[in-house]
Amino acid sequence: MTKKLKEARIKFVKHFKYSPNFPSAINFDQDVYAEELLKCVADDFDYTIKKYGTKIPKEMPEPEIIWD
Repeated sequence: MTKKLKEARIKFVKHFKYSPNFPSAINFDQDVYAEELLKCVADDFDYTIKKYGTKIPKEMPEPEIIWD
């Protein structure tokens, strides 16, 4: 994973609160994919849902904190 893609993915996850799916091709252009993720964040719209099949997770309950 290139540095650009790693940073773009982190921005995406922080913005949308879930991880995007990656392209199915093994040798995809990581810089192009990173630009797509940054565009999603800039537009506040997840284009990876339709293009790569990203599924938005349902809300999960907050974990209980166990004190020892």
